[in-house]
Amino acid sequence: MPRLSPFRALRYAPALGPRLPRLLAPPYDVLSPEERARLAADPLNIVHLDLPVAEEGLDPYQAAARRLRSWVDEGILARDERPAVHVLEHTYRTGDGEPRVRRGFFARLLLEPLDGGRVIPHERTLLRPRADRERLLAATRTHLSAVFLLHPDDRGAVVERLREASRGQAAADMALDDGTRVRGFTLGERDTAPLLEGLADSWCLIADGHHRYESALAYRDLRRSQGARDAETVLAFLCSLEDPGLTILPIHRRVHSIEPFSPEAFREALASHFDLQPIARVADLPAAAASDGRPGVFGLRFRGESGAWVARWRPGSGLEAQSLRSLPEPLRRLDVILLHRLVFEEVLGISPEAQAREGHLEYVKDRGELLRDDARSQVAVLMNATPIDQVLEVTRSGLRLPQKTTYFHPKVPTGLVLDPLDQAPTSEAPADSSLPA
Repeated sequence: MPRLSPFRALRYAPALGPRLPRLLAPPYDVLSPEERARLAADPLNIVHLDLPVAEEGLDPYQAAARRLRSWVDEGILARDERPAVHVLEHTYRTGDGEPRVRRGFFARLLLEPLDGGRVIPHERTLLRPRADRERLLAATRTHLSAVFLLHPDDRGAVVERLREASRGQAAADMALDDGTRVRGFTLGERDTAPLLEGLADSWCLIADGHHRYESALAYRDLRRSQGARDAETVLAFLCSLEDPGLTILPIHRRVHSIEPFSPEAFREALASHFDLQPIARVADLPAAAASDGRPGVFGLRFRGESGAWVARWRPGSGLEAQSLRSLPEPLRRLDVILLHRLVFEEVLGISPEAQAREGHLEYVKDRGELLRDDARSQVAVLMNATPIDQVLEVTRSGLRLPQKTTYFHPKVPTGLVLDPLDQAPTSEAPADSSLPA
């Protein structure tokens, strides 16, 4: 694994502790405009920095930098006196109501290229979000939210160390609006060294934060080209692959605005590659569509119909299609590949370009929302979660998953710890680090 180190975190001042649950936010890329507006009603919420808007003649990035500087000057944010590693314990319930606890830790990670084999991406990224995050980093000179990384832990040593750390006195303990509970613990130097040294020869997989990692790399390279080596690290949250609280949720799909569209004709075309089973009640669809590890099993809800359907791919069927035959074997067994290539592209005629633009497609994380009879939806597709073993098989082969394949739950809250690149956050980027709009 690239070098990890403790860091002097920038955090909300202790006096704001009782208010802290209202100051945190989910990662910027899962927030809807409505959610962002709700959080921004508190003038000290972290979204004002991590998902800023233009104000008073400043672009969003300049506005975030100015606000960050003022929060430091006013004592709203305070820098830790000593470097440390920060453990986060996240208690939550799965969609079935099962309680789970996931533990990980925040540390500073030395950046390295993604083709080096030790920091492994699993999804493709888009230019616009990368540019957005790079401009924000250049303006604030601060890592505002962490890249979420998974690491191997064959003997469970890290899991046990973090479990032991969570038996101590919590530095923070709070219930969040989403029904989860987080507790934070600070590891001293004696406990930090063996934790980080135990991961020195390992690799890590980017679970969330591909755009943040790639933007940090781009900004590092920009600063190097200007003769500076002052942006060499990124803020990371690391979780063991052996952690029993690690959960991957599916991201479901809705198809809309296909003209003409006939449910009967769609099912008839689908039957060439899938076995279809009618389900009398929509409420029974999640259980009926559970895959048990079999690839290509989807639940289908058609607008205006009282029942639903389960589609089960016949293994090997359709692999000769133009959209599939050139793909490496690990990718051809992915549910999202079978759905997007064999169903959306081959059956519905939604081109890869239209899919990339999210034309005719919506992505839905909440299963209950997906299964409601939506007036705009022509067919809702209930997905199964991609198993972590399949994610690792693909990524360790040097391949990347399509976007919207995985949803690691729960998200790591933004605002618990920030990591400035400079001794103190600055309201202006260095004069030679300006980026094009």
